Amino acid sequence: MKLSYQTEIKGKKVDALITGVYEGLKELDEKEKEALKALGFKGKAGEVAVLPGEAFKGIIYVGLGKKGELKPDTVRLAAAKGIKEAKRRKFKRIVCELLGTDKLKEEAARAVAEGLKLGSYEFNKYKSSEDEQFEVEKVYVAGTPEFKEAFKLGEILGEAANYTRALVNEPGNVITPESLAEEAKKLAKEYGFECTVFDEKKLEKNQMVGILTVGRGSKNPPRFIHIAYKPKKPKKRVVLVGKGVTFDSGGLNIKPEQYMKTMKSDKAGACAVLGIMKAIGELRPDVEVHGLIPTVENMPDGKAYRPDDIIVYRNGKSVEVHSTDAEGRLILADALIYGSELEPDVMIDMATLTGACVVALGNYTSGLFTEDERLAKELLSLSEKSGEKMWRLPLDEDLKEDIKGQYADIQNVGKSRYGGAITAALFLQNFVDGDKVKSWAHLDIAGPAFLSSPWKYYSAGATGQPVRTVTELLLNSNK
Repeated sequence: MKLSYQTEIKGKKVDALITGVYEGLKELDEKEKEALKALGFKGKAGEVAVLPGEAFKGIIYVGLGKKGELKPDTVRLAAAKGIKEAKRRKFKRIVCELLGTDKLKEEAARAVAEGLKLGSYEFNKYKSSEDEQFEVEKVYVAGTPEFKEAFKLGEILGEAANYTRALVNEPGNVITPESLAEEAKKLAKEYGFECTVFDEKKLEKNQMVGILTVGRGSKNPPRFIHIAYKPKKPKKRVVLVGKGVTFDSGGLNIKPEQYMKTMKSDKAGACAVLGIMKAIGELRPDVEVHGLIPTVENMPDGKAYRPDDIIVYRNGKSVEVHSTDAEGRLILADALIYGSELEPDVMIDMATLTGACVVALGNYTSGLFTEDERLAKELLSLSEKSGEKMWRLPLDEDLKEDIKGQYADIQNVGKSRYGGAITAALFLQNFVDGDKVKSWAHLDIAGPAFLSSPWKYYSAGATGQPVRTVTELLLNSNK
């Protein structure tokens, strides 16, 4: 679906109009009010209704809620609901008003673009029915020149999130560690990034024992990806780390069937890093950005690692394996050691790491762990605007005893089931060099990265979180 920002719409052949309505319908004429009320439409946030129009096959009315309470995410939702309805009714060419700019200005313009992009996405690549493969061809967005730049930013962020969603949604027989590395190379070539991929020999040479250990149980060999954007005069250096388990069976601690079914999504952190790099390639900020992706397939082969195995990392830390289904932290450890050696101003890892975080925060909220108050405040503020919900959880020092090993320095799961998201974050902290990394944050995206049913502007499946929030953080670093 192509978006076209237009200051003049006359003469365009279109099927439908998307227009926003505040609760109470005060801005509409009496005839429209009565027709919409008959459909039960009141203008509440998230509501949608369609009436026939003189110049269009249909006018799609989307609710903006109470005018005095308008937020960017309400606008984003309204735009998404509008495009979903257009798609459902097989409208090919649409005009969309620039919803909410009377109240929120640039923020609304950006949210409209994001909503249109996010709402239009479905993973229908393998559907053979023409009906199920229908896509809106073009959306003309009617706006004034002052909001064009903000709208373009939203379009870029929406595209980056959808790129991430498409990668995450691909099954394990399509995306393997090797093919994920090829995707990174393709992205690097498109945007002029540097890209290095470590095969098994290079992994051994760089003592990346976590990646090698987890990856050896699969016929698809492990990889480590380093993709970098380096402007001439960067104001900051940022390292992004993404967990790239292309499929997680649980290894020898094999998962029950109902928990294994969606484990193609265990690469969501890695795909988010690639999505952020795509956005950075478009936006070109004065910030040096390194994307690091440890990628494996966790399988129960005869060569697979075992519970009770002990591995020793390049930084000297030894780890007892108590569960082969806690593999993500083992591969992230290598990437965090490597990332620390780049001496970044900020390092952020993102991973579908623990079911415990989903138990704590539910399906729609990522867990944020950091000791940097300023970074925490900025991420939480940006996530509120983006709609990519986050909640800060503590790096509770008292729980360090829970991951203390009996035969090694630490173990890869806590001694009890309680506080599992926290003990996982504390495990990762062992591999962040505080003398070289000025600020570190861990994002546990296990809940919102992949949804079993539609929510807000998302269809079931991958959401692309936290691409838009982290990209905005990088753009703020540019200031």
